[in-house]
Amino acid sequence: MKKVLFFDVDGTLLTPKKRIVEPATLEVLKELSTNSNIDLYLSSGRGLDTLNDVEHIVSYFTGLNLANGGYIIIGDKTYYNFIDKDLVKNVVTFMIKNKISFSASTLHGNLRMYFNDEIKASFDRNVPGPYILLKEEDDFYFSEVIQFWLLGNNDEIDKTSKNFKELTFFKWGVFGADVIPASRNKATGIKKIIEIMNYDIKNTYAFGDSDNDVPMFKLCNTSIVMGKCTPAAKSAAKYITGLIEEGGLADAVRKYVLNEK
Repeated sequence: MKKVLFFDVDGTLLTPKKRIVEPATLEVLKELSTNSNIDLYLSSGRGLDTLNDVEHIVSYFTGLNLANGGYIIIGDKTYYNFIDKDLVKNVVTFMIKNKISFSASTLHGNLRMYFNDEIKASFDRNVPGPYILLKEEDDFYFSEVIQFWLLGNNDEIDKTSKNFKELTFFKWGVFGADVIPASRNKATGIKKIIEIMNYDIKNTYAFGDSDNDVPMFKLCNTSIVMGKCTPAAKSAAKYITGLIEEGGLADAVRKYVLNEK
């Protein structure tokens, strides 16, 4: 049976500061992609149109598990899992009323609302566009929302999360969060991939560093967390590797997947 590897992007494939794919990481991905007994998948909170800084490695992957299980791309097929339209309207109304900056990932592109200059500069730097500026009356977009990004501090995130128990808020750190249905995450996306491709869960491997990687760590048979990671991710993973800047991802692949000494 094939071994199936699921990789987070930010902080796992990409270095946290320089936001690049290290040479050691690139080398091991190339090696894995030529192995007929191994399939690779991106498993990220990002959407397809925000993969600019990893587009040079996307061809190494069999498929993509994006927006925390919001949609899966395998070959020419895409499988969507949208947020309920009524829930979307309630979230948007709350954000507008409380003047909280946010973005929505939809089939029509990434939508923006209440972006002040500081947030706009940060978002442009980390998650380049293009974007559609959302207006309150643009109800047309609300039917196909895949994921929200709440762009505020942790107090704003906590305030919002208390009002929406049916949503999960995966914090990025001290600022910002992925906002998705509580019933959906990277693991539900992986389950769908396993079902479609008829993989064996015993041969699954997950690599990540953050809170939104915890569900896939709990699902996959082997889970490896990066040396720089959140406490929740570290607790949920079976193994911990070194820093990505020091070849930690490549080392983990060689040790736990390729079984090199």
